[in-house]
Amino acid sequence: MDRVRQSIATAISVGAPAYNQGDIPKCASVYKETALEILPLLPENLRSQLAATTQETFADSNQAAWAFREQFDAIMDYQPPFVPTKTNTDEGITLEAFTDTMIPSTPRVVNDNVMGGVSDGSWLPESKTFAGWTSLANNGGFSSLRWRFDRIQNWSYAKGIYLRVKHSDPGTHTFSLLLKDTTCERIRLTNYKNVFANPNNTSDDPIFIPFDAFGTIEQMGQKVSGGPKFNRSEVTELGLMAIKPTVVGDFQLHIEEWGLYS
Repeated sequence: MDRVRQSIATAISVGAPAYNQGDIPKCASVYKETALEILPLLPENLRSQLAATTQETFADSNQAAWAFREQFDAIMDYQPPFVPTKTNTDEGITLEAFTDTMIPSTPRVVNDNVMGGVSDGSWLPESKTFAGWTSLANNGGFSSLRWRFDRIQNWSYAKGIYLRVKHSDPGTHTFSLLLKDTTCERIRLTNYKNVFANPNNTSDDPIFIPFDAFGTIEQMGQKVSGGPKFNRSEVTELGLMAIKPTVVGDFQLHIEEWGLYS
């Protein structure tokens, strides 16, 4: 990914000035050449989206340039997901599954409708499934669930959160785990986020996401440089998100078990 990001940065350093100077065909051409160059280096969930863009027929160079630029921006923001690992019970890891007394039984749904999008999602409590669809219309592309705690949670004794999940399109889809602490309550539209997936779609081994990995606070999806680290002793909200570019269209995320590990 370092090589991919360097190639994209180089392309933008050539293409953006060309676009600003009115040479839009050159910009589109540079972007497409770079896209074809980096395709073999991308993980599958990013490769499929960029491959579709390289094969698309655009109305003009301007449309092409922006389509590639949107793909490049998504790739630059890509975060490798946490995936299942063997449970090290012999090393003393303790799993504490979430119950209805630990987190609310019904989450709040927050979709891109808040910004004009049309994506939709819902929580199916009987099967513990987050299901819906995301759309890129109106610059949208996400659906999320938020479990809001009625009082501040002190999770300082735990190392992180674990999940046993199965989900649709395991080779492509990744999902985000969201956390909020009391700092997020003071700074509008902020949270902490990490990405996870189960690429083999087996649920025997859990996904471990350590609290230490939630290192940088985000505001509207953008990392805040120099922002405070996540405070596990003052947790106010837990959430799940399906978001572009890895989830576009229908999705399902079935949670067989999740909770804290220590």
